Amino acid sequence: MHWLRKTALLLAVLLCFSTILAQATTCSDMVTQALAAVQNVCAGTGRNQACYGNISIQVTPRENAASFSFERQGDLVDVAAVQSLRLRALDVTQNIWGVALMKLQADLPDSLPGQNVTFLLFGDVEIENAVNSSAPTVEVTPTANINIRTLPSTAGAIAGSLASGETTMANGRNAASDWLRIRIPETDAFGWVNASLVSATGDVAALNVVDSLDSETAYTPMQAFYFRTGVAGDNLGCTQAPPNGLLIQTPEGVGHINLRANDVDISLGSTAYLQAAPRGELSVNVLQGQGEVRAFGRTVVVPAGSRVAIPLNEDMEAVGAPEDPEPYDLSLLDELPIEVLPEEFEIADPIDEEELLVLQAEFEDEQDVLADSLPEDDVDLDTAPEDEPEDLGGDGSVDGAGVAGDAGGDAGGDTGGDDGGEG
Repeated sequence: MHWLRKTALLLAVLLCFSTILAQATTCSDMVTQALAAVQNVCAGTGRNQACYGNISIQVTPRENAASFSFERQGDLVDVAAVQSLRLRALDVTQNIWGVALMKLQADLPDSLPGQNVTFLLFGDVEIENAVNSSAPTVEVTPTANINIRTLPSTAGAIAGSLASGETTMANGRNAASDWLRIRIPETDAFGWVNASLVSATGDVAALNVVDSLDSETAYTPMQAFYFRTGVAGDNLGCTQAPPNGLLIQTPEGVGHINLRANDVDISLGSTAYLQAAPRGELSVNVLQGQGEVRAFGRTVVVPAGSRVAIPLNEDMEAVGAPEDPEPYDLSLLDELPIEVLPEEFEIADPIDEEELLVLQAEFEDEQDVLADSLPEDDVDLDTAPEDEPEDLGGDGSVDGAGVAGDAGGDAGGDTGGDDGGEG
């Protein structure tokens, strides 16, 4: 009887082990099949579209958006019509694991239609569009070389310049409509130009009146967003499933792409993995290339192999500056579904702490040099008429009434000359 009890116990142990093995195999198969399905059904996702990759996903449309269907695998929708996406956490018993794929323009130019930023969301994730995609824009072209300023006034610092005949986009104006907010060419940043010095293809009065202090990036759909992820390790024991989160990959050869996640500015020329927890932190892990993260006046460089954390409140808003970057834990990233992303790469090994310190110090030095190299103010370029001579600063009436009389004769007119003599 003793041997019978031992045999029964052994059978029970083997049965238990085989049950666990079967569950693990089912879990692994489920994850593998889901990711393969996403690659298949979402292969045709176009720019600024979201694809329903795997069940289950709930979508909330934006107000006044045209009706659309987003209920089955392979369904596509323009992200401009989406207010939020809510993905379900993995549940092996119900064969549920939400996966969505998005292709975004971000600040890529229209001249690169085949290049897109890829977002891959999986598990317990919710993302909300923070972009007002209905804001009107007009194209503007200057009649002379003009300054771009940080404020709608010649008192604003020079943020760049716009060459005569160069075209860019304006997306806002001040209340008086005498200054326009424009995109600084070859950057994602915006600044202000005097409206009298540009010609517009549309009605500038139709532009939104924007805060005079607001010269931030004008984002394309979903380029700015809020998101949250469920608690790590809530995949019901399925170790083959990646932890809930968001993978972002930028296309090669286009430099850094700018995004805003939970009020944190992220410049990315690489692949990154993000998580965000209420009253916790936004975690940015750079798997390849390099990123920069900015919030509350502090910018840190985040090279491949490192992560940075930014504190969040219960509303998923950043409430503090980025902490010092640190090497990430590679074991937490092993199962990330990077094979679904369009460009192949290997996840970088954790960076050496000393190397990280050196890179951050070099980055801060570069920022200091850049700040010192800003051009001096030149008021004349903001108000110069088209036929003004190149040397604008000497004796034109722009410099004030005190020299207007003396400049009258040169400016063109007998009356002006008489006034100049009497002056």
